[in-house]
Amino acid sequence: MSPGVYLFRNAAGVVIYVGKASNLRNRVKSYFGSKSALSTKTVRLVAMIADVEFIIASTEQEALVLEADLIKQHRPQYNARLKDDKSFPFLKVDVRSEWPTVSVVRRRVDDGSRYFGPFASARAVRQTLRVVRRVFRFRLCSGPLDGTRSKACLNYDIGLCPAPCIGAITHEEYRKTVEHMVLFLEGRYRDVLDSLRAEMNEASEKMDFERAALFRDRVQAVDLVTNRNVGVTALRGDQDIIAVAQESSSALVEVFSVREGKVQGRQDFPVEGTGSLAAPEVLRSFVLQYYRVASTVPPTILLQHIIDDMSLVRSMLAELRHGSVQMIAPRTGVRKQLVDNVADSVSRQLLSFSVASGRGLQLRDAGLKELKDVLGLGSIPHRIEGFDISTTQGTESVGSLVVFEDGVPKPSDYRRFRIRTVSGQDDYSMMHEVLLRRFSKLGRSGSVSKSVKASNRWGDVPSLVLVDGGRGQLGVALQARHECGVDGIPIIGLAKEHEYVYSESRSEPMGFVQDSPGLRILQAVRDEAHRFAITYHRGIRRASMIVSALDSVPGIGPSRKKALLRAFGTVDSIRQASVDELVQKAGLPIPIARRLSEWLAAHEE
Repeated sequence: MSPGVYLFRNAAGVVIYVGKASNLRNRVKSYFGSKSALSTKTVRLVAMIADVEFIIASTEQEALVLEADLIKQHRPQYNARLKDDKSFPFLKVDVRSEWPTVSVVRRRVDDGSRYFGPFASARAVRQTLRVVRRVFRFRLCSGPLDGTRSKACLNYDIGLCPAPCIGAITHEEYRKTVEHMVLFLEGRYRDVLDSLRAEMNEASEKMDFERAALFRDRVQAVDLVTNRNVGVTALRGDQDIIAVAQESSSALVEVFSVREGKVQGRQDFPVEGTGSLAAPEVLRSFVLQYYRVASTVPPTILLQHIIDDMSLVRSMLAELRHGSVQMIAPRTGVRKQLVDNVADSVSRQLLSFSVASGRGLQLRDAGLKELKDVLGLGSIPHRIEGFDISTTQGTESVGSLVVFEDGVPKPSDYRRFRIRTVSGQDDYSMMHEVLLRRFSKLGRSGSVSKSVKASNRWGDVPSLVLVDGGRGQLGVALQARHECGVDGIPIIGLAKEHEYVYSESRSEPMGFVQDSPGLRILQAVRDEAHRFAITYHRGIRRASMIVSALDSVPGIGPSRKKALLRAFGTVDSIRQASVDELVQKAGLPIPIARRLSEWLAAHEE
């Protein structure tokens, strides 16, 4: 059967779910088979279905676009969707007008104007408007410009308007100012600076020093604004970095925009209908809906998680951009650090939103207080560190460290460990090695050493350490703590089978009630440590398989394999790359790049 979109309606005829399928018949049949294969959320959904509607598409990509449009139109209960997506504000520059103005609008119209956005809130768009007005003076009023006015308004006096109403600026000069502003809003900062400097030099040559000073001030203002965040200039070009944080039935997605290697801004978008959805599903829905209304699509998008239909989504975005788009979920290097920083930022933003609304705060506070009381801690555990081990029969063994601060994940402080000293299947010795390496970064008093503080690599001293496991794992953790002389750090173990919590002070499990707030925090830390370790372990195994695949290509040796992995990360990404991209990004000679592309196309499996 053809690809397309299916809509589930309830007894009242309301659309409650929209889905895409490459085979409509098989996909819809899967909902009505054995319930044991369905998630809890899907079982609830199926119980409400009273009618099914099909829309056949000519291609799977067309179905993907249709899915995004129908979710926006119907806002189904069981789909993740942008909150208030119909009213996101845009900046509109009416470039068709003789004297263009800038305004804030809630809807994009195909009227020849330039639109920039969407912005997450009216506050965000107002902040951008204030910055642009400080750098480029333009009129905001919409009154007639018939030359009859003798006095300008206050905006002219305070330097925010060039006052075309009294003839203080020529039409040509005003149009150039608008052109510079549009380039600035597009993130083309180099073009703006080059144009402004050319104008400044031209004015100087004509001895028009007052005008030259005006352009000099604009150059300085653009430099000041675009150099606020020099920390990401290691990344070149234009890209968006996207991460998600979830709590209960809501989520927050942050879009961190980099243009020409400089930070253009960051915005946080609320997403509804995310209950029981995994983070990659939320991220996929957001990407589909956001870029359908966004004014620009960058050539590179970095994602916190790998999403379904990655190739299809990439093709859809490439069509919107009228150029190639690269989508990456980085696992190592500078890009991974930046994604982690954005993930950390959005987690904290979601926490602040929860605090403002009272959502989730009470439960977290109760859980942290329970941990203090039941475990006999001296204070509320501000920083909890969780550790886990992942291995496959003793091969490619890794360890993970995750951090929760005030009950909220802090991904920027997560750490990963390749096991160095243990061979074979010995989880206890692996845990001992990982904790030795962690605790060795602390002084014998339990404080962070000066060198570690200077690099800020290991963060703060933990209030509580959690290891995944029972008495055995706890024992090796206590041994590692003692060997490093940091006996003041409390350590507990959480065993999976019965969710028992073990501490050094008691031989019996601690008295946590099932599903209590404190136990739920510990389970969240343990599960996150497990997820992080598994993800790292799979990445290493995948990388080794990639290397094996590349070993089969004549002309690809160790150096070129390393360059390919650094540039593309996965075989699928290498396969999707053009010959020109293989040459430019990985430095391959053209004949070898062509040979690699042909070999991967012929051996797609």
